[in-house]
Amino acid sequence: MIFVGIDVGGTSSRCVAVDTAGKVLARGGGPGSNVHRHGIPEAAQRAVTLVRRTLAGAGSADGPVHAAVCTAGLDTEETARTFAAVLRDLAPEVVWRLENDAVAAWKGAFGAGESGVVAICGTGAVAFARHDGRQARAGGWGAALGDEGSGYDMGRRALLALLRHQDGMGPATSLREPVLNHLGLSRTESIIDHVHFHMQPSHVAALAPLVLGQAGEGDEVAVSVVDGVARSLAGMVAAAARTVRGNEEREIPFSLAGGVSGDEYFAGRVRRHCADPALLTPWHRPEAPPVVGAVYLAMEAAGTFSAVDLTQDHVDRYQTCN
Repeated sequence: MIFVGIDVGGTSSRCVAVDTAGKVLARGGGPGSNVHRHGIPEAAQRAVTLVRRTLAGAGSADGPVHAAVCTAGLDTEETARTFAAVLRDLAPEVVWRLENDAVAAWKGAFGAGESGVVAICGTGAVAFARHDGRQARAGGWGAALGDEGSGYDMGRRALLALLRHQDGMGPATSLREPVLNHLGLSRTESIIDHVHFHMQPSHVAALAPLVLGQAGEGDEVAVSVVDGVARSLAGMVAAAARTVRGNEEREIPFSLAGGVSGDEYFAGRVRRHCADPALLTPWHRPEAPPVVGAVYLAMEAAGTFSAVDLTQDHVDRYQTCN
């Protein structure tokens, strides 16, 4: 058997194929997608194309293929059923499993664990918790509803800060020059048309590294933007943990995933907000990246996942996929 994990992000996607012994056969990458933005047919086609291209690099490996596609936007059973049906029509030779991207991030972070909450901050954001058989999510509402705690949120807040200063409603910020240069603009007021006519959520999220850079240099507006996003993400962690904990007074560890969370300045801010003893959410370093979690989900669906798959040697072999 061959197991394929696909971690579909809003900006890019990652894919890895392994055999039954956990040997990495091939890796692949491609454009991101979201069922809300691209529609189910396009999102499914991108996933199938990525899987087939990755498998083409697996050499002479043969056998049944079990693939787990983990993507944002799977918020209802109806959407998941429709997506799964399209995948089966496009590639009936593959045994498909479909999950929200938060499930893959959780599986990568906690492996065979039974308790934890993972917060994803990439183009979008969501927190997902499991504890004693219960699960809950917080956030993940999409760009049209603000997508608090996300890279999109960070870029959006930065653009608003520039426009507020332009209109005399906010302080000056060193964000102006790098943001305008990135967008290819010369005037702040041009941001309005550019956002409405040319920018997708992933384009707004692409401003996050600029914001983080200026925050690291001490720009007060950028620091405020980053801290606001970090506080929102920490709020999701607390909410998801609180939901699955119920009336218990037990710690539920939290972990981070997603491209923006890879920035240590931002991750440090989130950890600081979650360090409040009253939240009972101690830090847990993720055991593996989300794409590995997707592989584990494919294995699990085929009945071959067990704790033995989580030896340090096994995890280390995958870390190059991160």
